[in-house]
Amino acid sequence: MEVKKKERLLYIDVLRVIAMMSVLICHYTRSLEYAGINYLAYILPNEIFNVYLGSFGVAVFFVLSGVSLMYTYSGKMDLKKYFKKRFLGIFPMYWTAWLIAFLYFFWKVGQFRTEVPYWKIILTVFGMDGYANWYGANFYLLGEWFLGCLLLLYLLFPILKWGIEKHPIITAVIIIAVYAIGPFVYHGTIPTGNYFVFRIPEFAFGMYFIHYGGKVKWPVALVSGGILAYAAIADLTAIDVLYKNTVVGIVTFLFVTWVCTFIKWDFFYKICGTIGKYAYAVFLTHHVISNEIVFHFAGRIFTRLENYIFFILYLIVVGVASKMLYKLNDWILGLFKKEA
Repeated sequence: MEVKKKERLLYIDVLRVIAMMSVLICHYTRSLEYAGINYLAYILPNEIFNVYLGSFGVAVFFVLSGVSLMYTYSGKMDLKKYFKKRFLGIFPMYWTAWLIAFLYFFWKVGQFRTEVPYWKIILTVFGMDGYANWYGANFYLLGEWFLGCLLLLYLLFPILKWGIEKHPIITAVIIIAVYAIGPFVYHGTIPTGNYFVFRIPEFAFGMYFIHYGGKVKWPVALVSGGILAYAAIADLTAIDVLYKNTVVGIVTFLFVTWVCTFIKWDFFYKICGTIGKYAYAVFLTHHVISNEIVFHFAGRIFTRLENYIFFILYLIVVGVASKMLYKLNDWILGLFKKEA
């Protein structure tokens, strides 16, 4: 049975904010470029530790997802409760955000996308429209490939959990073998870095971390910090980005988790917890918002100060919209609970 009350893992909130901000900054920069806005200074560089900034955030988040699920569902697991909680945590807010975006774009453009077969709306219903974009246009409006990839990992979680708890070594060998050999034999439409099978190692690492105690000892932290330092200064262009993403994501998780053991400031964790609570809503809103507000400045050249000011404006708008979506979703779920 699922344990209802557990000690909060504070490092998860910290890492969730790091991952979220990496993706927000990355997509903000891409939106500026899409609108033809030149800028004299980055908010953050396009790469961190030799990994694309957005990919860095995604890798960290995959590890966190494995940690969170394994911590929540350690021991005997009720599959019905698991899938119900995942469904309620993902789809109502996603459908609400998509409907709002759809009505906004319909008002803006004045027409429906008639070139897309109507049956493809089913991809949106199941949250797979962003992931299925590689196979042709559909009714994708918000979020991106990450949501579809995460949904597939959530489906795999009960199987991975069983394997890690009952046959940890065999499961690890299979995961590593597929990860090491798979990219060389895979020739699918979805890029290897976005294909859910090749993101299992990050997800599973988080699960193994909890399964084996959930602690980072100082030698592991020292090695992790050393790898990050080396990755920050070395030329790693010869290494496949898939492998760099995984290693950097994992060692970042380990190093930050260890550092958090020395941070005793409750207010810091409270801020991270409050911000992290809205991470999913931010994921659903920020793409549309960034792409829409940048066109007010299309063709401009931003000084360093102007770029910082506009980025703060972007964060404020995304934050307000995300909190409103979060509250609206709570209200909608509350209506259904009353009916039940």
